[in-house]
Amino acid sequence: MYEEIRKNKTAIFDEKVKPVFEDLIQYGYGYGYTALANALNAKGVLSRWGTLWTIDSVKKALKRLDMKTL
Repeated sequence: MYEEIRKNKTAIFDEKVKPVFEDLIQYGYGYGYTALANALNAKGVLSRWGTLWTIDSVKKALKRLDMKTL
């Protein structure tokens, strides 16, 4: 039950954050996880847990979204 709720919340978060990732990668911030994390933090976008983005959280989000850096 709780796992399903967590998956649903993650899916909702991913839908909201995917366009942000797409824009950042399109505008040249996709040359590494660190660059993406810094750009997301500079824009004030919080991670799924409400914290600043790290290299690991960017990797996991990109994997869930089936996206890659440049």
